[in-house]
Amino acid sequence: MMLSLSYAAAIVAILCATIYLFLRLRLFVTTTTMLVGSLLLIYGPLFLTYTLSSGEPQFLIHGLSRGDFTSLHPHPIFAIIKAKVSDIDSVIVAMNFSVALMYAGVIAGIEAVDRIVPRRIEAMRTALANWKGPALQDDRDANRILLIAVLALFAFMLAVSISENQVGKIWTFLSLTGPDNTERNAFRLHFAGSPNYYYRLILGAIAPMFVIWGILAGWLRKSWPLLIASSLLFIVTFVGKADTLSKAPPAFFLIQLALAAALILTNRISWRVAIGGGCVIALVLYATTRLIMVFPEGTDILSVVYFRVFEATNQALLENFAVFPAVHPFLWGAGIRPVAMLMGVPFMPTYSIVAHTWYGTYDVTSPALFIADAWADFSYLGVVVYSVFTGVVCRSIDAVFLARGRSIVGIAVLDATFLGVFTLLITALNTALLSGGLLFAPIVAGLLVMATRQFNRRDLPPQSTPTAEVPQGH
Repeated sequence: MMLSLSYAAAIVAILCATIYLFLRLRLFVTTTTMLVGSLLLIYGPLFLTYTLSSGEPQFLIHGLSRGDFTSLHPHPIFAIIKAKVSDIDSVIVAMNFSVALMYAGVIAGIEAVDRIVPRRIEAMRTALANWKGPALQDDRDANRILLIAVLALFAFMLAVSISENQVGKIWTFLSLTGPDNTERNAFRLHFAGSPNYYYRLILGAIAPMFVIWGILAGWLRKSWPLLIASSLLFIVTFVGKADTLSKAPPAFFLIQLALAAALILTNRISWRVAIGGGCVIALVLYATTRLIMVFPEGTDILSVVYFRVFEATNQALLENFAVFPAVHPFLWGAGIRPVAMLMGVPFMPTYSIVAHTWYGTYDVTSPALFIADAWADFSYLGVVVYSVFTGVVCRSIDAVFLARGRSIVGIAVLDATFLGVFTLLITALNTALLSGGLLFAPIVAGLLVMATRQFNRRDLPPQSTPTAEVPQGH
């Protein structure tokens, strides 16, 4: 009964979120719609079919092709979990209820912001509806400070790239052409990415936003110095993304650029835009997968991409929920580094505990949807609090940066939050807010805008106070 009730709760929550997306949020590109839409895309019907089919790879594709959805071939992870967890149904019940609470919490957070700042939200809705009307807006006085910021980022990232020989590392990785991915996986494990934390933070959260911001501002104002500096920043950023030796970072950087180009023209998600955007995303993911991974002859690469995007994410969520509390007790905050320090206990990331439980090693990462860490730390309470906070953050970003309508700053911030929302789907909330740029990038953009206004006030000439004329007496 509980299993059926949990599925019913998840189905109702998914249906309500879908109706809320179409009727309340409407199909405009905002951080909020990207959040709700991406959750429904990966953790909507596909989430339900994953557990109902026991994780059969490409269940929907195979079922439609053979006309039979009853002949199931469960994924091996289900047998592995059943060997350690006496009641796997209780794991699925917890997942279903948590996903239902996640949708309810996100919507509650969005609605809370709408009621706290109703005028701002109404201005944003008007601006979104009239996106094509006004010309692309830009703060001309910000270009000088923007140029300084872009040059500083380029200099720092170039210095790190040269010191770590990133180009040579990428070339060596692509030169490995074994019969499978064994050599590349071993190379990736030891050499992927930069050990410099501040560089990784800028690469993931800040640099893409400034690339788009600088290119758009330079193009609009015909500022060649800003265009050249932004182009150089694009090059070192793409090299840094490729240095991760993974297909996702460079692919999503290119998708961010495509999204910025689309936002110049329209903000409304029509069927044509949705189909065209889907084709672009599929093409970029396919191309980067072919470049980064080695496949034996005859491998269906599209099926591999489908599994990695839609099914591996749900498998990671299952692996996380199956660990806590059946195999490992709830962490009650120890999964958060500062809290673990205050508690006086050693910090261990949740994904490391999960990886060691199912794969016997700490070298494999198994990050999942942001509610997985919330569940591991605080059970259902964590799922609710994290979800409400996520809805508040995303809606607040839209209220701050989209009320002016089609502006360069708004487009740059939307591109940054696009990656932040994607990060939410595969890792912890704090990681998405900081390293993913969901909150960190908008804060940096806001600080730059505030700094520009402050400098402009200082440059204004002092205004003289008029004095009244005193009539001359006779």
